[in-house]
Amino acid sequence: MIVKKCKGCGAILQNQEEEKAGFIPNLTENSMYCKRCFRMKNYGELPKIVATNKEYEMVIDQVVKRNGLMIFIVDLFAFKATFHQSMIDKLKNKDVIIVANKYDVFPKSTNPSSIVEWVSRQCQKIHFKVSAIHIVSSKKMYFIDDLMRTIDWLRRGRDVYFVGCANVGKSSLINALLKRNTTMQNDLITTSVIPGTTLSEIRIPFFEDNQALVDTPGLINPSDVLNQLLPNSYLRIVPNKEMKPKTFQLTSGHALFLGGLACLKFFECHTISVIVYTSAELYLHRCKVENVDKLWETQLGNLLTPPTKEEMKELEYEDKEVFFDGKKKMNIWFSGFGFVTIIGKCDCKIRYIKKTEVYVTNGIIGFGSENSK
Repeated sequence: MIVKKCKGCGAILQNQEEEKAGFIPNLTENSMYCKRCFRMKNYGELPKIVATNKEYEMVIDQVVKRNGLMIFIVDLFAFKATFHQSMIDKLKNKDVIIVANKYDVFPKSTNPSSIVEWVSRQCQKIHFKVSAIHIVSSKKMYFIDDLMRTIDWLRRGRDVYFVGCANVGKSSLINALLKRNTTMQNDLITTSVIPGTTLSEIRIPFFEDNQALVDTPGLINPSDVLNQLLPNSYLRIVPNKEMKPKTFQLTSGHALFLGGLACLKFFECHTISVIVYTSAELYLHRCKVENVDKLWETQLGNLLTPPTKEEMKELEYEDKEVFFDGKKKMNIWFSGFGFVTIIGKCDCKIRYIKKTEVYVTNGIIGFGSENSK
């Protein structure tokens, strides 16, 4: 019997049950990818089979028992949701490098050093000791060489494990390291915007001492907005290139919809600047506060999308109020789909999807003191 793992998702290849992970019609010694990964890589199909949190826990609990270097990847676009307490608990007392991914979607004016300093402060607050902190872009290859030098310095003859929440870019980062340090031109591991694409541990021999880069499934975190929506909405929410800010000059009694994902209502202010950093595909709509409730009733899933009408059936919203004193620029972060910079004094009432992360930070990009939900 041939026992092989798919190089794309880590599932054991099998030719018996098409609806289960690892299915391939013709299983041979030369088989590399299951049908699911083949169609994702070649036809851009979204996966119907994804890893569950139970499966993730089983894999990661085994991984942290090993004497390896742990690369804990967080998503800069959804930091609060992906700097996850469950992951931190598992990695305490381990040798850890934190890698903050997806730097390429931030404006070019973003200072990488300030991000590293901010992540360091978040670690210090909870007494989470790490060996190094890096920011990268797997897509654009930003700072990949710096990370590789740190891995070489800290590895000390061990395997290197890539761990973190779903959709933070673990597989993409490994693909980037392989492309940068080998002759490989195309992605080896299957990637997609769907959380849970990697199904099991994937071991890739890489170092001269025969140690490996090891990919793992990701923890699915409901506080990330992506985990409450359907796949067709993902491409409209997740930026795939540098965000271009959109600026609105608003006064008291104005509101701004971020699709149907959130709404900001402004009170107690003269003219303020509201600068939106989201995917260009997310529809923005400005209106009077008195029209907000009617628009929620009649246009959610129509004009105000995403979410779609189908997604609306499962969603609940809640409200939060934040006061800005106008002394400095402040950001409101919506974990998974963007942030809004507020310049000026105002009272802001925020409606957003229940159980998702919304938090406030200082600065144009926001890495400073915070007020979290």
